[in-house]
Amino acid sequence: MSTFKFFTGMILSLCVFVAQAQNATFEDIYNIMQVKCTGCHGGASPQGNLDYSGTMQEVYDLLVEVNPTNPSALGKGYKLVDPGYPKRSYMLHKLSANNWDDDFSLEVADGERMPPEPLDALSHKEIELVRQWILHGAPMNTTVVDPQILEDYYENNLALPTTGELAPPDPSEGYQIKFGPFFLAPGEEVEYFKKHELEMTEAYEVNELDVRFNTESHHFLLYQTNSSTAAERPEGLRNVNDFPESMIQNSLLAAWQDEGPYKLPGFSAYKVDAGNVLDLNYHLKNYDDTKVLAANVYINVYTQDNGTALEEMHSILVPINMFGLFLGQPLGAGLEIPAGGDETVFTEHLWVPDFPGAPFPSGNWYIWQLSTHTHARGTDYDIYLADANGQKGEQIYEGFYNYDYTFNQGYYDWEHPAIRYFEPLLEINMGLGGGIIHEAKYENYTDETLYWGNTTDDEMMLLFVHYTENQLPSTGVENTLSEGHNFKVYPNPYQEVCNIAYQLDQKENVVLEVYDLLGKKVADYVNGAQPAGQYQHTFSAAALGLPNGMYLIQLSIDGKKATHKIVEMH
Repeated sequence: MSTFKFFTGMILSLCVFVAQAQNATFEDIYNIMQVKCTGCHGGASPQGNLDYSGTMQEVYDLLVEVNPTNPSALGKGYKLVDPGYPKRSYMLHKLSANNWDDDFSLEVADGERMPPEPLDALSHKEIELVRQWILHGAPMNTTVVDPQILEDYYENNLALPTTGELAPPDPSEGYQIKFGPFFLAPGEEVEYFKKHELEMTEAYEVNELDVRFNTESHHFLLYQTNSSTAAERPEGLRNVNDFPESMIQNSLLAAWQDEGPYKLPGFSAYKVDAGNVLDLNYHLKNYDDTKVLAANVYINVYTQDNGTALEEMHSILVPINMFGLFLGQPLGAGLEIPAGGDETVFTEHLWVPDFPGAPFPSGNWYIWQLSTHTHARGTDYDIYLADANGQKGEQIYEGFYNYDYTFNQGYYDWEHPAIRYFEPLLEINMGLGGGIIHEAKYENYTDETLYWGNTTDDEMMLLFVHYTENQLPSTGVENTLSEGHNFKVYPNPYQEVCNIAYQLDQKENVVLEVYDLLGKKVADYVNGAQPAGQYQHTFSAAALGLPNGMYLIQLSIDGKKATHKIVEMH
């Protein structure tokens, strides 16, 4: 071969390589716009003063993070393109065709769809290409989705069923987040984070959550993080492998390994500080060999005013060697499962030293919920109370139980591990001389040693804990007082005033309080020692400016409690 031909071939190959490398998603969108949009948005008098006939960079700068001129769209807080937020991107609303996605319908004040009739609208796969670009952060020079995947999904009859929709809460009760869709090719496995700014200016509480997602889901985690940490993260989907520190930097709210609702116990709530940002974490795999999966999550968040709950519900996930992270060790260090199929057992004692800066409080925890997490080689996961010598004591979680923790099914279901709830909350000393011991078992039949990793071909060992720092009052009629205290609440129901009476035969410590059914304390009568005698108080919801309804009167005498429900009727 001549030197000329060699270098010519090299140059041609380089040109092909560069052309392929520059085939970014926005370039495909730009080419679509040149064909279908510049008829109106080009020439001497482009509609809306938006000329999309310029260069790629010029068109990008006209779209991304630019305020719309339409007053209706501007009033909704839309940008023409809001990176990471398709629903807040006016361009996507304008491009949406009928029967594509009802979330992107136009109101009269928003103007007509583009291109306007009788011109042809963008095809569904073209509109989806725009949505995927925005969802992934609207990058200029990155390919975020293979157009062939969208063609297979929309035009080649290769779409798998996705999750059903979830009706959103009434705006007076909370809000809904829709995460997705993003698309998985046959056999593909992904795990993404996505920060979601709510633009909340005041702190609030969350007392109930509900989630729907794909049956192929491995897990969905809902985190919160402060605004300064969130500001360091890019907009749009981010791959878990590129941001592994997010799991530790974030504060967990709740975790699902199977979809469904759960309501926190009365008197408790998660707390979200003003300005905090939610961080969504979704892991799933497309197990089909030929079809495309659209991944969706619907999250209903039910809220109440800050200060309503008596106790904050804390939620944490605890990986093996959790405290090693604070010593600079890698996440999951120590998890090593040899090949060969022999059973491998990992046992770890968790307790929290009482020193400033500890990531969790030492002392007593009141456990509401326990669950566990491994990948496909996990065969059992048990949790015990630790005795004073740091050895296994009473077992409080059996991994062989079914998802609802109602019976022992004889095996550990790693895809849907058991969730155990405690009522009343389980009191545990998590400080010196206490704690819990978690123990996981694995059988690795592959040809390679397995370590901690994010895919289901790797392994994990972690547990989920929900707890408060104080015991919650009962919302039922509870009585551990002796009959000699003669605790009475009458009349019940009442119309104007309710009488509260009790008797002490000796000097005792007394706490008398009234709560509403959300767990908010509405009256505080006694909190201290009282001498022997008969005592009477009166309660009137109306006199305290409270609404008509049901309340809980709780009397505690030397730590023993009784609770009565009362109803005011006008």
